[in-house]
Amino acid sequence: MVATLFGASTAFAVGFTDSFGGPGINPGWITDRYEPAGFSSVGGRLEIDISDADSAANRPAGYSSIFYNTQGRQREALVSGLWTLSGEIEVGSDVTGNNLRRADLWGRTGAVGTETDAEYFILGYRNFDPLDPFNSSSASIGSAWRVWDGDTVNGWVDIGTSVTAGWHDVSISYTGSSILYQLDGVPVYTDTTLGTLTADFTTAYAQAYNFDAGDYTARFDNINVSVPEAGATSPLLATGLGFIGLLGFFKNRRE
Repeated sequence: MVATLFGASTAFAVGFTDSFGGPGINPGWITDRYEPAGFSSVGGRLEIDISDADSAANRPAGYSSIFYNTQGRQREALVSGLWTLSGEIEVGSDVTGNNLRRADLWGRTGAVGTETDAEYFILGYRNFDPLDPFNSSSASIGSAWRVWDGDTVNGWVDIGTSVTAGWHDVSISYTGSSILYQLDGVPVYTDTTLGTLTADFTTAYAQAYNFDAGDYTARFDNINVSVPEAGATSPLLATGLGFIGLLGFFKNRRE
């Protein structure tokens, strides 16, 4: 079902901008599923360190499922109506060959503190064989930028943009009728199959993944949750407080 709008409303919006300039990490960032080996500001960037020591075979009882292979932190951000989540992700020079890698920026809507009406929106890159993701010897390992769209057959959707080394701007926006994904300022995917659940943006995440195939570091920067300026046709990096309208209705899922 394509999303519709059910009248206007105003709401108080509290987003954030984090440039990870240090010292330390803002205490608003808390462990999501499982704490990675490192989550720190290094040289004005966020570094998430993934270690084999935190792989499924080495985690405490109760944390052995692959659910806890996703390792990173989340930060609360309360925005009603239109919203934009943006940031930068580095594709390292090691994202090639049999180096299994993954880094994602996630957004969440729904109730704070519970999974009530929770919906997830993800943009990131991967380097592995989608049919054999933990096999670093697979002949089909490859890189792709991808989004999470729970209404598709497989959930994950690879997009056509090549994965190249260096820093890349990523953003996910609710436009009032769709979820718009942009990479380096270019729209790469639009999800118009939105449901009828009322939901506010509540949480941003920086995530990496533990393949138990060697240690690595995922890097992020300038993560921002904002309200688009009135009349804007593309996501902007405006932050802070504001009054907005147009309640959205969402349906999506995550893996």
